[in-house]
Amino acid sequence: MLRVGAEGQTLPLPEMRIVDDKKMQKVDFVSATEDADDCPAPDGLPEVAVIGRSNVGKSSLLNLLTKGASGAAVSSKPGTTQHINHYLVAKKWWIVDLPGYGFAKAKAEETAKWEAFTKEYFTTRSNLAGVLLLIDASIPPMDKDLEYADWLIERNVPFTIIFTKCDRSKPDMPSVEENQAELERRLMEKWHRLPSMIPTSSVSQDGREDVLKFISSIILFRRRLNQEAKDAKRRVRAKAMKMAKPPKHRERKPKTFDEEAFIPNQPGSGRVRGPAKEKKPSMSMSEIIAQELAEMGGEWKGSE
Repeated sequence: MLRVGAEGQTLPLPEMRIVDDKKMQKVDFVSATEDADDCPAPDGLPEVAVIGRSNVGKSSLLNLLTKGASGAAVSSKPGTTQHINHYLVAKKWWIVDLPGYGFAKAKAEETAKWEAFTKEYFTTRSNLAGVLLLIDASIPPMDKDLEYADWLIERNVPFTIIFTKCDRSKPDMPSVEENQAELERRLMEKWHRLPSMIPTSSVSQDGREDVLKFISSIILFRRRLNQEAKDAKRRVRAKAMKMAKPPKHRERKPKTFDEEAFIPNQPGSGRVRGPAKEKKPSMSMSEIIAQELAEMGGEWKGSE
C-alpha cells in the first residue's frame, strides 16, 4: 500500500482564497523551455504546475482560472504544449503549464523527451509548491493517470486531482460520477488516504472557486515551509557562531581591601571576622525525650 506522505496532498480548502479575480487576470507569459535548468531562476515565489494526459483540457482550465488572461492556446490536437511554460501571476506566484503525457500525436522520442524534462522539473524545482493533476472525468480512468499519480506520491510531490470536462457524459459510456467513483476505488486499492479531488467544467465554470482555494492553500503551505527553512538556517548559523567563539574563563580573585589581598583576622587587617558560632552537640532521640520530660517534671527511664 503506497503512503501519501506529502502533507500538501491533503491540505483542506481554506475558507477564503488569497488570489482574487483582478490579480488572476494580471498574467505575464515569461518563458518556454525544454530543460528544467533553463527555467527562470528560483525567486522564492511559489510555483503551481499543471499536468495531465494530452487533450485533457489543460489550456481550458488555465483560461478558466485566469479568465483568458493566460492566452493559453486551446486545441483539439493532442501535444500542443511542448515546453515548460512559465506564467507570472500578479508578480506574486507562478503557473507552470507542462506538456501532456499519453497519446500526443508526436514521435516517440519527442514524447519521451517531454516526459524526461517534466519529471526533472518535478524533482529538482526548489520553489514548486504543488501540482494540479488533471484527469478527464468524461471517460473511464486511464492507467497512465494512475501511474503518474503513483509517481508523484513516491517522490513526495504535493498534488491534487482536478477532474475536467465534468459537464460531459458520452453516449454508451459510464457517467461522469461513475468515472470519478471508479478512479477513487482504484486509488484506494493502493493508497491509505486520497489526495483532494475537485470537479471542474470550463463550460459552466464549475469548480473554479475551489481550485483557486486549493491554490491558495498550497501557496500558504509553501510559504510556511520557506519560513521554517529560513528559521532553521538562522538557528544553524547562530549555533555555528557560538561554537566558533573561544570560551570565556573568568579568573576568580580574592576580595581586596585598599588594593591588597584581604585575609580576615590577620595583623594589619581592617576587618575582623566574628567568632564562629558554637555548634550544639547532637542528641539522640532518647536524650531529647528525657530532656523534655525533665522540663515537664516527669521522668523517663528509656526502653528496658
